[in-house]
Amino acid sequence: MKILKNSLVILIFTIFGCSNDQSNLDIITEEENIHINQTNSISNYSLEEILNGIRKWDSLRSNPDELLQHFENYNALNLDISQFPQGNTLHAYACILNGELKFAVISEVYDSESYQDSLIDYIKIVDLHYTDIAVLTEQTYESYTFPLPTQYIQAADAINRIEDWNVNFENWLSNTTSVYQGFHMPTYSLQAQDYTIYLGLKSNIGSPNIKDADLVIDSNNGLFYDTVAGFPRPGRQGKYYLLELI
Repeated sequence: MKILKNSLVILIFTIFGCSNDQSNLDIITEEENIHINQTNSISNYSLEEILNGIRKWDSLRSNPDELLQHFENYNALNLDISQFPQGNTLHAYACILNGELKFAVISEVYDSESYQDSLIDYIKIVDLHYTDIAVLTEQTYESYTFPLPTQYIQAADAINRIEDWNVNFENWLSNTTSVYQGFHMPTYSLQAQDYTIYLGLKSNIGSPNIKDADLVIDSNNGLFYDTVAGFPRPGRQGKYYLLELI
């Protein structure tokens, strides 16, 4: 009888323990899903809300005081490239939603009149956040050479652009006449993974004394990428269907 009782006790604890373990797994999975959805998810906004957000951003692009309010607490965002058609350029539209600066990201594959009835299905709303870049500046990086064309840039160059933004973004926002509507983001060198993307400043190719807004793509394993460009760009026309709708 004593043996039977002990067996029952062990069985009860085993069942209870397994239930607790499964419960914990459910909690972890839910938290991970929440994080993924917050980082980069299919829009919870209507298309008209997003268009209004782009319109709002467009209306304040020449207002330094308002711009500063939207950038003072942010320097980065996360983007999961696996959520988009691989190898295709992304269009990241700056927009104001719920009073905060965000990016509405869509592949150029779908940023077209051909998808006008289903655009909302392909737009990801991405939040900005602040990341301390000390973890970047304190590392030692190897130098690589990749066959052209490549988006790879040297770590020193990447970190300089990020630091330039962190130190000088207020001055840049107050004095620039070319605050972007969004970013043209090639992805031909990127893998289907999550990247940390930092706001940056880089020298204008034609006028080195002028700084252009930039996005520096960090693979989170020692590799950095660029070739991102703000739009609109003087003399260069792109097919940005969402802009046609505003």
